[in-house]
Amino acid sequence: MLRGLARTKLRKGLEVGRRIEAWQVNKTTRKQVGKLYKRMDSKMKKIGLVGCGFIGSVHYNAYCRIKGAKVVAVCDQDYKRAESLLQGENPAGNISTTNKNPISFNPASVEVYTDLKEMLKNPQIDIIDVCLPTHMHKEAVIKSADARKHILCEKPMALSLKEADQMLAAVKKNKVKFMVAHVIRFWPEYVVLTEYISKKSLGDLLLLKLQRLSPTPTWTWNNWVLDSKKSLSAALDLHIHDTDYILNICGKPKAVSSVGLKGVVSQGVDHIHTGYIYAGGPKVSAEGGWAYVANYPFRMAFNALFEKGAIEYDSMNCKMKVYEKGRPAITPVLPKGDGYLREIQYFLKCVETDRCPSIVTPKEARESLRITLAEINSMENGKPVVL
Repeated sequence: MLRGLARTKLRKGLEVGRRIEAWQVNKTTRKQVGKLYKRMDSKMKKIGLVGCGFIGSVHYNAYCRIKGAKVVAVCDQDYKRAESLLQGENPAGNISTTNKNPISFNPASVEVYTDLKEMLKNPQIDIIDVCLPTHMHKEAVIKSADARKHILCEKPMALSLKEADQMLAAVKKNKVKFMVAHVIRFWPEYVVLTEYISKKSLGDLLLLKLQRLSPTPTWTWNNWVLDSKKSLSAALDLHIHDTDYILNICGKPKAVSSVGLKGVVSQGVDHIHTGYIYAGGPKVSAEGGWAYVANYPFRMAFNALFEKGAIEYDSMNCKMKVYEKGRPAITPVLPKGDGYLREIQYFLKCVETDRCPSIVTPKEARESLRITLAEINSMENGKPVVL
């Protein structure tokens, strides 16, 4: 009888294990169960999250929903903020987050650090998730790579190409997996749009307009994001989402031509509108800005015109719609999960299967940075920049 139960334990895992303990089995069986716990725990990817502000809470809540993802440590200069994250408090931001009870770990068992260097000494950690302000990305990524940890880094990759190249060199030297979290490549509506474009389901793409607008982000730690020296303002922190998506679906443009507003709520570019120039390709533009008042709702939207139809989406007031010539408009079925959950699941799978990320490669993240910097250059100098 006990052998049969042990086999059931091996098949169904922890749930049956609890039943076995409830039935007070003998010491031999409990030892077998203990070994199984260890084997199952060894398969879990153990994460150390650094940065417990808004985006850190978004990533943390995603890990809570992933079976097999175990947050074992969090790190923040503000100890109380790290503790608040583990207690289920969500910092304010431009999108709402829902706190979930973790599937694969107990928040009470998560270690709290105020120094990344100390957290990197934790031998349990497989992956470091960098959710720090942009100006801190380079140091955190290089230290994590030198500690032989795989790294997921919130976008944008860095403030300059020099910093990005230093990060890439450290990752290559230490042979660790590295992905910049360009979440729009994983966002359900944008994933569906990408499929329509790549499969030419409505014919060739003729025109694409993207938009990303936000109230002024006053919720960040020490207001860092409005310090243009630390964030490069809306152009790099917000607008790069759409620049990266355009790079993903259309490739590198021949040139960029940008106009915008500077010095409205920060000393940097607070609003930017860019035309991406493709020789013989589609007409592509993107607009992004965060100079809007506090009660203006966050908005991301796109409108795509094809030879045989159109697709539109607006997070503020319009579900994704596909309009095909000669057919009724449809609301397509979207992939399950939000973009944050999907990108993190993907990176965990890459680490688990020992594959380098291909949906977002480090070189592509660097290229998105390069193009966005060119857009800022174009806006500031009032002329197109050839790439």
